[in-house]
Amino acid sequence: MPYSSHNHITNYNLTQTYKNNFMNIKLTNRTAGFTKIILLTSIISLPSFTVMASSDYVPDYIAPFLYSGTAPGSSTSQFGLQGITGGDTIGTFLVTGTSGNNGVVYNGPINNAFTSAGSGSGTWSVINVPDEYLASSTSIYGVDNLDSGTVNLVGSYVLGSTRIGFYYAGPLSGAGEFKSYQAHGFEGRLATFTYIHSISGGLAVGNYDYLGDGNPLGKAFIYDPSGIGSQIDISYPDASGLTHTAYGIWYNGGSSYTIAGGAGVVPRNLKGATNPNKIAPDYDQVAYGDPIGYATLIDYDSETGEFTNYQTYSFKPTGSEVKRWKNKTLVTHFEGIWSDGAGTYKLPATVVATKAISSGAEVATIKRQRNGKFSKHAKWTPLIVNGSSLTTNDSIFGDTSVGLAIYPALNAVEMFVSDYAVTPILK
Repeated sequence: MPYSSHNHITNYNLTQTYKNNFMNIKLTNRTAGFTKIILLTSIISLPSFTVMASSDYVPDYIAPFLYSGTAPGSSTSQFGLQGITGGDTIGTFLVTGTSGNNGVVYNGPINNAFTSAGSGSGTWSVINVPDEYLASSTSIYGVDNLDSGTVNLVGSYVLGSTRIGFYYAGPLSGAGEFKSYQAHGFEGRLATFTYIHSISGGLAVGNYDYLGDGNPLGKAFIYDPSGIGSQIDISYPDASGLTHTAYGIWYNGGSSYTIAGGAGVVPRNLKGATNPNKIAPDYDQVAYGDPIGYATLIDYDSETGEFTNYQTYSFKPTGSEVKRWKNKTLVTHFEGIWSDGAGTYKLPATVVATKAISSGAEVATIKRQRNGKFSKHAKWTPLIVNGSSLTTNDSIFGDTSVGLAIYPALNAVEMFVSDYAVTPILK
């Protein structure tokens, strides 16, 4: 039962600078790359939150959901949930995240209970890469449940100024096998940043990029941890002039996999980064509903090496959503992927608009057609967290999701941020 998506956890001063620059940060990373900034502060003291009810979904529970144990380097003010999959029994989940400098995994139901280790009545495990990796921090993004208490985990760790990907196979005690992986490109040159986002059915996906030169906007790739490990750059039919992300992978069975993420042109403020002759549009020149960043699905066959059934998606509001999204929609991004195994896929999506600080969490439901291709049309369902000014939907398993909500000023605090867990989302 695979899936994962994630956010990269970063310190940030919640000041007017954030207000002014947030949209640029979101667009730069969503449209042109794959490092989303997460801002977390004072989670423990946050009030209880609710989700706005609608005819589309019936929320059961939502709240800050976090590790609050005593492991050195952990933090409740720098915490985020980054992936989710099903547990060994019905009603339980495996949730991955980052707490300060530590990677963490929660195993159990999502409920109102709270133990000395943190939220929920289940157990929290702190899992970091081995000491010999000399890492200053570890982040866990993706998880695949192998049953009987064993898992595959993927993520990244920091070594000096370099971020390196990792793979883990074994029990939640952390006593299993770790593999470090630094992606390569440009005639074998090792990447400055390697993020392994998601794993399913033995294959993982991620992104890599370089600092200072090369392609600063990154490249999406598949990582096969078996044997010595191998890297396959994902071949997109619209690759020319665009940058792509791979945030989620789902094993369909046999040799078939589906990869979710996004694509976009380079904004004008990054003009020349990859092609000095390419002129990307200013944000204000984009017509309503015409994205410069859109969500993507593509199939991969591990036996033939072929990439097929590429399809793109752009969120366009309808009904009551039109008023909410009165700004120009610029970026639609799939943060991960889940399937019922019968041709229906649910994609946790984040939508970013311009003209104002506006970000919303959505669930896209997409059907595979009889001819094997994906439907060109997605059903969009909003996940609206009451009182929040910005939300993301970062991971989904069935009807359960985790993400981020940012709230406006409260008690003289400029802004505050909470991760959340909600189940169920959809009927």
